[in-house]
Amino acid sequence: MTASHISGIDHIVVGVKSLAEAVDTYARLGFALTPYGRHDGMGTGNHCIMMPRDYLELVAVSPEQADSELRRRLRKSLEATGNGVMAVALATNDGAAVHAALARKGVKVDPPQAVYRSIETKSGVVRAALSMVRLPEDALVGLSAFVAQHLSPDAVRRPGWMDHPNGAVGIDSLTIVVEDPLAAKTAYEEFFGAGATVVTDSTVAVHFGDQTIVLCSPDQLTQLHPDCELECPDLKPPRPVAIGLAVRDIEETARVLTANRVPFCLSKEGLIRVPPSETLGILIEFSEAA
Repeated sequence: MTASHISGIDHIVVGVKSLAEAVDTYARLGFALTPYGRHDGMGTGNHCIMMPRDYLELVAVSPEQADSELRRRLRKSLEATGNGVMAVALATNDGAAVHAALARKGVKVDPPQAVYRSIETKSGVVRAALSMVRLPEDALVGLSAFVAQHLSPDAVRRPGWMDHPNGAVGIDSLTIVVEDPLAAKTAYEEFFGAGATVVTDSTVAVHFGDQTIVLCSPDQLTQLHPDCELECPDLKPPRPVAIGLAVRDIEETARVLTANRVPFCLSKEGLIRVPPSETLGILIEFSEAA
């Protein structure tokens, strides 16, 4: 339906109870983080892990007295599952076209909404803006999603902000645990098109170029991400549980994690898996960029 207007994952939103703890945790993992950013009038704030094409957003409730849909959803997510992935932003260059395509399909969504973020840099406040089309909560099984069009891309990719000691260069994948991947496949094909999904042993992969959203059942999870304790005995699907990131040099990543005393598993395939206990609730899997 909207596949022609969506180029992939723009960013993954990680809800956290404490931004200070999140900054310490992700710096220890070898990431460079942007300065504090305040969502204007929304009562939330963030630090981001910027990469050339996409990024991770660490977001928390701010002390400011404000009410917004983001703040309400963040509180709900933290109360329900604690720290972890709470939403995914899909990338587009034309939010209005996405909205029009959804409207033609009979999906009720609000028109694109401008969201502003004030970032406190040493040289002054930088203001970044994006246009957002929020999808209905039941549009994609296991995934709270919106479509984002950056209106000031240069504001969020500045010198030094993408120089990660662990060598991270982009998002590879997001794994979502669902009760029935084959049933969930229908919703994803309705949104992205029939050719977007591939089924392998009842696991469903949704491809956007070199990025993938993987839908799996709870009993398939350890098959996809072995060698690492997921620490989710009370896991209740649907829920995003793992992020795959590409790095320049997997040995460089291992050296940084070792120096920072971060426990990890190195698979025989050369993948590094860092357990949720070290990442505020998410399994992170590093692989060397092709």
